[in-house]
Amino acid sequence: MKTKSRLVIAAIAALAAFGAVAQAQARGPHGGPWEMMDGKDGRCGAERAKPLTETQVKDIVEGMIAWRGDDAKVGEVKTTDGKISAQVVDKDGKVLRTIAFDAKTGRPERPAKPPVE
Repeated sequence: MKTKSRLVIAAIAALAAFGAVAQAQARGPHGGPWEMMDGKDGRCGAERAKPLTETQVKDIVEGMIAWRGDDAKVGEVKTTDGKISAQVVDKDGKVLRTIAFDAKTGRPERPAKPPVE
């Protein structure tokens, strides 16, 4: 009985170790499968073959709103200095937030932290 129990425990430990290694390999060296890599030198934020357009940014933000299930819509979308920003507005037209994307890389810009009240 002791030998059988030890074999079961050893098998469980081996499976757990195998799962941890497989998961780490799936994440890769930079922390996740969603990491945007250019494939050449491992840099993040590689430039796209074609820059993003305002229509594409509007579609992306509409998808984000649909994913969250919010009662919001996309407001004004504009391009300034290589950045495309889209406003997320509520049903009354009040701006809830603005999301900006780098047109060359397609990456969203991190929003500034709101001031502490």
